Amino acid sequence: CCFCHSVYLLIFFVVEKDVDPETTLLTYLRRKLGLCGTKLGCGEGGCGACTVMISKYDPFRKKILHHTANACLFPLCALYHVAVTTVEGIGNTKSRLHPAQERIAKSHGSQCGFCTPGIVMSMYTLLRNKPEPQMEDIEDAFQGNLCRCTGYRPILEGYRTFAKDLNCCGRVANGTGCCRSERENSMNGGCCGGKTNGPGCCMNGKEDNVTMMSSSLFNSSEFQPLDPTQEPIFPPELMTQSNKQQKQLCFKGERVMWIQPTTLKELVALKSQYPSAKLVVGNTEVGIEMRLKNMLYPVIIAPAWISEMNAVQHTETGVTFGAACTLSSVEEVLRKAVAELPPYKTEVFQAVLEQLRWFAGPQIRNVAALGGNIMTASPISDLNPVLMASGSKLTLVSNEGKRTITMDEKFFTGYRKTAVKPEEILLSVEIPYSKKGEYFSAFKQASRREDDIAIVTCGMRVLFQDGTSRVEEIKLSYGGMAPTTVLALKTCQELTGRDWNEKLLQNACHLLAGEMDLSPSAPGGMVDFRRTLTLSFFFKFYLTVLQKLSKDHHGTNNLCEPVPSNYISATELFHKDPIANAQLFQEVPKGQAVEDMVGRPLMHVSAAKQACGEAVYCDDIPHYENELYLTLVTSTKAHAKILSVDASEAQSVPGFVCFVSAKDVPGSNITGIANDETVFAEDVVTCVGHIIGAVLADTQEHSRRAAKAVKIKYEELKPIVTIQEAIEKRSFLKSIKRINKGDVKKGFEESDHILEGEMYLGGQEHFYLETHCTVAVPKGEDGEMELFVSTQNLMKTQVLRSITPPSSAGQGRENITKGLRVEIRIGEIIHYYRHGQNRLNLGK
Repeated sequence: CCFCHSVYLLIFFVVEKDVDPETTLLTYLRRKLGLCGTKLGCGEGGCGACTVMISKYDPFRKKILHHTANACLFPLCALYHVAVTTVEGIGNTKSRLHPAQERIAKSHGSQCGFCTPGIVMSMYTLLRNKPEPQMEDIEDAFQGNLCRCTGYRPILEGYRTFAKDLNCCGRVANGTGCCRSERENSMNGGCCGGKTNGPGCCMNGKEDNVTMMSSSLFNSSEFQPLDPTQEPIFPPELMTQSNKQQKQLCFKGERVMWIQPTTLKELVALKSQYPSAKLVVGNTEVGIEMRLKNMLYPVIIAPAWISEMNAVQHTETGVTFGAACTLSSVEEVLRKAVAELPPYKTEVFQAVLEQLRWFAGPQIRNVAALGGNIMTASPISDLNPVLMASGSKLTLVSNEGKRTITMDEKFFTGYRKTAVKPEEILLSVEIPYSKKGEYFSAFKQASRREDDIAIVTCGMRVLFQDGTSRVEEIKLSYGGMAPTTVLALKTCQELTGRDWNEKLLQNACHLLAGEMDLSPSAPGGMVDFRRTLTLSFFFKFYLTVLQKLSKDHHGTNNLCEPVPSNYISATELFHKDPIANAQLFQEVPKGQAVEDMVGRPLMHVSAAKQACGEAVYCDDIPHYENELYLTLVTSTKAHAKILSVDASEAQSVPGFVCFVSAKDVPGSNITGIANDETVFAEDVVTCVGHIIGAVLADTQEHSRRAAKAVKIKYEELKPIVTIQEAIEKRSFLKSIKRINKGDVKKGFEESDHILEGEMYLGGQEHFYLETHCTVAVPKGEDGEMELFVSTQNLMKTQVLRSITPPSSAGQGRENITKGLRVEIRIGEIIHYYRHGQNRLNLGK
């Protein structure tokens, strides 16, 4: 490659040669550096267990930036001249815990502790940027962190002690100054019931021998203070290097080449040479496509150093952002503009900010680029409907020069496709100012409010004729209602020229119902719900605009009647109240011996280790020489016959060792809680994810790649998905276990009242943070096997009667791992006798 020259060393405070572009920061930390405090949970930037702090000197803004990022997605090649801080780097149990570690541990903020290092790093990064945060800042910092066993109350309660707006006595004393005594007429009146300070406190005047209730789960006066001056400084060498003229980087791996140009001229030349190359800034989309969707992009170009793609410019018509600007930087600029400009000019900006508020988590927004969000062309993008409805302008550049296009109904040409030519680059995006008489709103509905993909999302704009309520121009853009982001063109055309009244509302709903239609088999399901959302969003927009027109903040006479009071809530943005909690427990009697720990709110013994990333989980066990990795090959069909399984293509993957399936099981192939499941599917699969086989390889990546290369042919059968379908087809369990007590029939006969009805409970996705992991280590002497298993079900961890009692550790898996351990054993036995001793690791 004529563009790949000069620099072949990656410097990010650790110097590394021969970097593979497919290697993530998380893999490097855990595998190469042995820093296992940063955990692998979901692997797609959704759980926050892998959160680290990224620090770099921004030569464009001339300042040092600290932000969180998901190490599971962050490319190692993108860390040139960057400092990375992990949970091990801020404190440890052998010397001193950082206050962020100490407070979560002492406030009982960890249980299994798998998510704790990520939560600690989110808090630590917030404190580096804002040593005295508001409580709202703390809650926002955890948008991208999930905890599935501790619950968020103790985490937030412990970290509340950092908050500047802490209206609490710190839970250090009862009586005078008790924080709960001032909450008169409050639901959270707490122990004092809203009485005044001092004598009114419920804890005053009690006898010493009376057992009382307490809410003091920890004593905040024991916490070490936060001293921002003692934090590690950004490495001066990296700042010096960042200010120097950069040289183009090029790294080549087994399958992918990573090129990082330094000028726009170099970037344009590269895109001309590699028109199918992907431009990557945060790797939040391409990383997931390559890891989870089996996509391969042989050439990746990183435009992070291109000044034109990081520039922000305020013009007469709007604000222009370089396409490589991160969503967090866009948010920062727009928030400042909203604070300084007249409200009528920032209608679009406020809508963008509202969408960004619920866009993924901070770890994603800190690295994902505005241009990447557009070019990904996701049909459920949070921002694209807003940009389309606002008529944002896109500047494209190529060897042929620049051109500017409007983001309209012609921009998205198909699923994940745009009107941008292969050799063109999205250089910048102009988000326009709104005008007088123009109103804009954006809405999003997801399964949960924070850090979730949209079911339906939209951007809505209306411009009125001067001094009237007659529509001059209207744009309604939806995501989640077609393979692309779409404009409701027919509806907009019909509504133009009409007055903004109830008749318009009725017509709009009728038109949208016809135009935003979905087939019953539309991808994503929830067809009726999605169709309903298109109408409800417009209803909210109608009321919001009606309310603004009635207030007439442009100085003319009232144009419309005010919105009825019972509809006002639909016009208001969602505002979350600051978290409040109260937990009472019985204090131990005064006479209880000091060494008697029963009933005392003590920090559990593993808390500090978990907070420092020192607790060892199954996947953290040090690696053995010659160890193998096993990846399962699972069904993609809900119910089907297996016609053939072809592993020949998998054999060509580097590091491939063997493929195992039902024919390799030496004994019984039966497993499961009720012994009604198979270790490996034999002839029929009965669910998506049904295990068909497994691939063994020398690395985790090779094992995954080989597993995806196994080809399976099916003959699909009609599945039974719901309980109702099972009842209709009389598909019942053959063996029904019963517990009988009393005479049910007689009970009904003698009952005065009999209530009949039905209750339906939907399914729930399991999402424990520590996923299945098993390590099998052959001991060698008599063919014994030592197993380390992430399970709580010890009695069913035994694999073969001839094997010594297995070890176990972990959380969240009661029965599912039984079958996985059998597969581990089978795969290990096969390779053990072929090649000698190895350790076998079933990773994530």
